[in-house]
Amino acid sequence: MNQSELQIIRQYLSPYLMRLAVITVLAVVCSFFEAISLGALVPLLQIMEDQSDPGGTLWGMLESLFGMVGLELTFATLLGLLVCLFLVGQVLLFVKKVLQIRLRLQFATEIKNELYRRILAADMLFLYSQRAGNFNNAITAEVESAGYGIFAAAELLTDILFIGVYAVMLLYISVELTLVCLGISLVTLYLLNLLIRRSEIHGRKLVEWNTLQNEYLTERFNLLKLIKATSAENREQGRFQQIAESLQATYGTYWILGVLVEVLFQSIIFVIAVLVLFLSIEFFSIQLALLLVFLFVLVRITAPMRDFSTRRHELARQIPSFMKIHQVMEGVSAASRVRDGTREFTGFSREITFDRVSFSYLPDTPVLSDLSLTIPKNEMVALVGASGGGKSTAADLLIRLLDPDQGSIRVDGTDLREFTLRSWHARLGVVSQDIFLFNDSVLENICYGSDRVSQDKAIEAARVANAHDFIMGLERGYDTVLGEKGVKLSGGQRQRIALARALYKNPEILLLDEATSSLDSESEKIIQNSIAGLRKRYTIVVIAHRLSTIENSDRIYVIEQGRIVESGSHQDLLARGSTYSMYYQIQRGGDREEKIPK
Repeated sequence: MNQSELQIIRQYLSPYLMRLAVITVLAVVCSFFEAISLGALVPLLQIMEDQSDPGGTLWGMLESLFGMVGLELTFATLLGLLVCLFLVGQVLLFVKKVLQIRLRLQFATEIKNELYRRILAADMLFLYSQRAGNFNNAITAEVESAGYGIFAAAELLTDILFIGVYAVMLLYISVELTLVCLGISLVTLYLLNLLIRRSEIHGRKLVEWNTLQNEYLTERFNLLKLIKATSAENREQGRFQQIAESLQATYGTYWILGVLVEVLFQSIIFVIAVLVLFLSIEFFSIQLALLLVFLFVLVRITAPMRDFSTRRHELARQIPSFMKIHQVMEGVSAASRVRDGTREFTGFSREITFDRVSFSYLPDTPVLSDLSLTIPKNEMVALVGASGGGKSTAADLLIRLLDPDQGSIRVDGTDLREFTLRSWHARLGVVSQDIFLFNDSVLENICYGSDRVSQDKAIEAARVANAHDFIMGLERGYDTVLGEKGVKLSGGQRQRIALARALYKNPEILLLDEATSSLDSESEKIIQNSIAGLRKRYTIVVIAHRLSTIENSDRIYVIEQGRIVESGSHQDLLARGSTYSMYYQIQRGGDREEKIPK
């Protein structure tokens, strides 16, 4: 772990320092109880060897301690003390691990919430360029991995403290044997470090492959209809198999390294135990009781030392997860350029104006250039033009999914950016070409985005959108669950549900972005009738390819390459015989061709 990684991890752990401190104190107390328990073993075994008063520093300390509480130091009292210390130590160890688990879960939940909040706050300009699977992977797999990393780090600290206690006990019994064990342990540590470095490399690869797999699956699940319509199942299966096999191979190598760490460690511990027995008999003169305690402590130290090696191997996988979370956090935070205003929008009385608005997704590639237009209150204004001309971008600017690079959008002379997003969106109803329906009831879909659910109000909105009759024909009416993306409905029905949702909150401005472009003629006529019934009740902005949708608009703006090339009513623009008239004649010709019998 380098300095940069350590600094990032500290940043994410700083809110939990108090809890980590409590866990650390508990780890110290647990190690203290372990030390006393092991220390009591020596006089206990000495008593068992018929040494009623073995003497020594430890025996003297225990006699003084027992004398303070009015007890005689005997085999029974010493054994009772040993049992009590062990049980208290285990209770404290249990409490410590419970705190670690809760810390891990709280960290994961709070980081997930923060990541999701920042993603929702990011600009659409940034989100358009991202793959949803990248966010899914960060919120699910990497946050869980990082959360376990906190648990592992706390366990690592406990392991270090217990190893320290055991090392002191070993030194107390025999400095020579302990130095021999230490020398072999240092060689083992060097070999394990080589393996841990390889684990870190494969930990980073796991993050990369997990992200790629999530991105791939998220994208393909959204394109299942296209895949099946083009009989591309075998091709897609082959691609996924390559990703899955690469991920499997990386996981396999990582886990095998973990097994190798454990096997190497266990082998070294066995060698140390055999060597201790040999040296104690051949070269060192150690009492049997001390030798037994030495071997017992040596066995006890294997568990934290094994866990220490295993935790380091696991952290090699979890540290890259912290880095991935940080990368996504920083990316979405830097992309949050659409700032919330401070004024509450309560309505307007005159007009909305685009004042020399320019915008580009890429540097030096303008989508809108000096766009100026006016949307008077309670009028129907249409934006038409060729695909890629900037109509939908203008709609995104009006919604405030994006902000202009230059110029401004003004509402009764006030810059739109001064209003809070929530208050502006509360007065804005949007129906787009892409219909967004949730796998929930009709009622919940119509009421989505509003603070409260009212069936009476939903029915009223559905009637205005010409949706009530077909909704009542569904199996459970307004309680019918629509399925993923509203799969149970036709395109026209989904569009009318979307229109009812826009009308549910009684907006002041209704924005229809290509709301009929993908509908058949009958469904389009129903939507047109719905829109006609809304005239003069709302300020309506319509973006459309089909000019039949906007013939009755009060004003029509024709946009070409991000600029207004002409404007006026339907009849005025036809009379000019320019761009709008050309579009109209092309579409009328297409309509006539459709009516020719085959």
